[in-house]
Amino acid sequence: MVDYSAFRDGERDGWSSRADNYGDVTARVTRQTIPKLLDHARLFPSAKVLDAGCGPGYVAAIAKLLGAEVEGIDFSAGMVEQAKIQFPEIDFSIADVEELPMRDETFDAVLCNIVLFHVTDPERAMSEARRVLKPGGRFVFSQWLGPDRSECYKLMLDVIGRHADMSRADPAPNAYTLSDEAQVSEMMQRTGFTDIKAENVENILHAPGRSFYDFFMTFGVRVPLILDRQEVNVQESIREELDEAASQYLSDGCYKIPMPSIVFSGVAK
Repeated sequence: MVDYSAFRDGERDGWSSRADNYGDVTARVTRQTIPKLLDHARLFPSAKVLDAGCGPGYVAAIAKLLGAEVEGIDFSAGMVEQAKIQFPEIDFSIADVEELPMRDETFDAVLCNIVLFHVTDPERAMSEARRVLKPGGRFVFSQWLGPDRSECYKLMLDVIGRHADMSRADPAPNAYTLSDEAQVSEMMQRTGFTDIKAENVENILHAPGRSFYDFFMTFGVRVPLILDRQEVNVQESIREELDEAASQYLSDGCYKIPMPSIVFSGVAK
């Protein structure tokens, strides 16, 4: 079995270090998925909701506005601190989506917005979501589409793939397994869900600044973890080619690149 512990540590620490800037950078596109995520959740007044992998708490906050009773967890201490600052009326705590500390059959909905490809075992996270859901409860999660359907990821991975020594990266799960409707459906069925649905969301990443490379080095964690380990000349080659490739999307000082996501939902048996 592959050891993904270094990947996990890098993700946890990386997101903690980005927590203060998440709202100005990554949330420019992740927030665009939330309306569809909540549409699939079918919340009702006083529904008990877990925002699993809550980041700075946006899903939890909107679910609360819709009348739900909400709590949020994240494995990143920095993200939990940021969520508490922004939404002090909601209970946020440090916990792992792969090992939830909640009791069985507690929630009416478990929601994960662009979360599961950051964990070492997404199927285990699905199983934990099923455990804490009441029968008939809904599990809803979102994920980026892969480079076969995402202009943003195709652009980046084409350039990185030509230059980067990927052997320098820590072993990590395939980032785009969760973009495959057939594979996800099988995983959700195995972990106890039925009535499985999938729906695409046409997100557009708005990345301000002169360099798309510089923006993306603050956007996520996976790509910087790879690029930070490359030789300086390799980093510069990637910067030049990536900025050149992204220039077609630059308008009025902002790159506007299609970065679609997909929302999956299922009902707990």
